[in-house]
Amino acid sequence: MKNFFDNKLAERYGYGIAVLIAAKAADLQRGIDATNARRRIEGRRLLDDARVEEVISGLRNNGLLPDERNVDGADLPDVGAAG
Repeated sequence: MKNFFDNKLAERYGYGIAVLIAAKAADLQRGIDATNARRRIEGRRLLDDARVEEVISGLRNNGLLPDERNVDGADLPDVGAAG
């Protein structure tokens, strides 16, 4: 079983979100492995392994993870700016 947890994920998104991403990637990989077992028997082309980037993209598309620009706060209004 592939380990998807990475310290870089924890540094970037925080430990909790990194664990969520790793768990979802592992779940996706289990599904791919099961599908590939059937495809191997049938002599069909195997699916590619899961990638963390795919999971992050899916979480963003579902609104569970902020867009890249929201992570660093670059698109937040200047709260303390004098107008």
